[in-house]
Amino acid sequence: MKIITPILAFYFLVLFPAVNLAFPGNRFIYEFWPILYFASVLLITLVSKRVSLQQLGFNNIGKILAGGILLGLLPVISVPLIDSLIIRAGLSQSELFAGADLRVPAEIAFKPSLSGNILIAIVITVFDQVFVIGLVVNHLLKNQPNGQAVIGGGLLYSLFHFKPSMGNLFLGMISTGLLRATGSIVVPILVHTGFAIAKVLIVFHYPRLISLLVFLV
Repeated sequence: MKIITPILAFYFLVLFPAVNLAFPGNRFIYEFWPILYFASVLLITLVSKRVSLQQLGFNNIGKILAGGILLGLLPVISVPLIDSLIIRAGLSQSELFAGADLRVPAEIAFKPSLSGNILIAIVITVFDQVFVIGLVVNHLLKNQPNGQAVIGGGLLYSLFHFKPSMGNLFLGMISTGLLRATGSIVVPILVHTGFAIAKVLIVFHYPRLISLLVFLV
């Protein structure tokens, strides 16, 4: 697609330096400008019919919805299970997990409301997956073999978020792999949503596991 090149050029060469130069102290802009750009681009390309929902990966929804929901629930269910396992193994008072109850969500850039954080996580996840995986990765790497596409998807996902972390790398690889396997962006959205909700639950209800997030975020 010819529109991909100008979209990427504006994102990396114009918008990124402009935001960091013009709004260095604005936390809201710094945190949400990529999602605002993703949403704007998706809206413009859809309204102008430069891209269709099918081209973004909204296919086979009825066939894979149930499986996608189950996969998305796995990270959420894993949170209390891992926390319980740590307690039963006697690791809750170890140096790695001690003092978990003293951690406050606001100190790590989370708003006081649990429901509000979950809603934000879901909205961000949808635009994030549809833009990065459905629009960019799906079209830039569509002719690549599966293995190369999965690795490339992970690298591109990390690059778009300016965070070369293991978590972003693996999330990008998982999302690309699921898109290739199912032919639908819905499953990556649901799985990413599960991880996002799990992260919020950890911060608010299972702070002991924040120590584990440090290795991924």
